[in-house]
Amino acid sequence: MAAPTHYAGKLLVASPKLLDPNFQQSVVLMLGGDDDGAIGLVLNRWSDKRISELWQAIFHRPAKTSQVLHLGGPVFGPLMILHTQPEYSDLEVIPGLHYSTRKDAIEEIVENDLRPYKLFVGNAGWGETQLAREIDETAWYLLPATLEDVFSDDTELWKKALAQAGSVVLGNVLNIKDFPNDSMVN
Repeated sequence: MAAPTHYAGKLLVASPKLLDPNFQQSVVLMLGGDDDGAIGLVLNRWSDKRISELWQAIFHRPAKTSQVLHLGGPVFGPLMILHTQPEYSDLEVIPGLHYSTRKDAIEEIVENDLRPYKLFVGNAGWGETQLAREIDETAWYLLPATLEDVFSDDTELWKKALAQAGSVVLGNVLNIKDFPNDSMVN
């Protein structure tokens, strides 16, 4: 994978007006991309399958984990894993967060249950200038990603990220440098 560009390490937060069922109320971690194209993983979509079920079907052996398998997006691709183990990294997305598609890395992390990690099937992809256009049309908001966001299994992740994005937008419009986290604080 090429070196990360200006979308890498950002969260794309779907605006309420984004009604595409693949991305409605989603939070996407961007792995890389620019105006020539972009790729990311939806953080808040879960399959109804456990990693252990997939493991048994693919490798014909059990996995120690009871974690769910995540749906990274509508684009078919290899299994992808987000983790914190630098020795198994294909790419460091943000400091301390690593991404891998290598079979040996995925096997090692899952079979040894080296948490935290999330295993994904599918990804989200955008063609040339598509994502920039969607951001300009306010279908998405951009925020910096954190490890806490990435490894959250919070069903309210989208609402929390949307509130944070709203604060950033409002702060930019009003030219406020130190916007309080709690809107009730004056």
